[in-house]
Amino acid sequence: MTGAVRIGRLLGAVSMLALAAGCTINATRPLERGAPPSAGRAVIVYGVGVEGKWDYEGFAVQLAEYSLDAGNITGNCFRFNRTEATVAPAQGPVRHFAFEVPPGHYVFSPFNGAPLAGPVLAYAAPSGRTVYIGDFVYGRDKQIRLRREDGTDAAVLRKELPGLAADLSLAESMPVTTPRPFMCTP
Repeated sequence: MTGAVRIGRLLGAVSMLALAAGCTINATRPLERGAPPSAGRAVIVYGVGVEGKWDYEGFAVQLAEYSLDAGNITGNCFRFNRTEATVAPAQGPVRHFAFEVPPGHYVFSPFNGAPLAGPVLAYAAPSGRTVYIGDFVYGRDKQIRLRREDGTDAAVLRKELPGLAADLSLAESMPVTTPRPFMCTP
């Protein structure tokens, strides 16, 4: 095999890996301790818990940026704004996560591993604000339920995420069209 053929194959393999990796640009950022939003950004907070039997390594909930105009998630194979929070698969208390995100709307992603019970809602994440979406809990019926309380105990959230902004509020929600996944193929 000549050097040119080897280089060609190597470049082909690298190109295929780059395409297969997909979804490489994500403008969200996890905030391990919480924090107020940076200029022109928002912070979303949600909880994840397991009450049923999850048979896989970890239980994750992903929220994806949603376009109200397009009626779908905004992602494609090169840019996909999403958050992902993962907990142990064993039953235990709900754990809360914070993410700094581009302002807009976020929805339960079609890439999640279990279905969401109830209506599909988009949650507003206004610029400069910190919003609480609710707690996503995997149940014994193998579905995820969202628990949202207007009187959510902010003290509990601040204990887990002490850097959260003082003006934490419940995210406004609205019913939306069920988002469709996209497929990345080489």
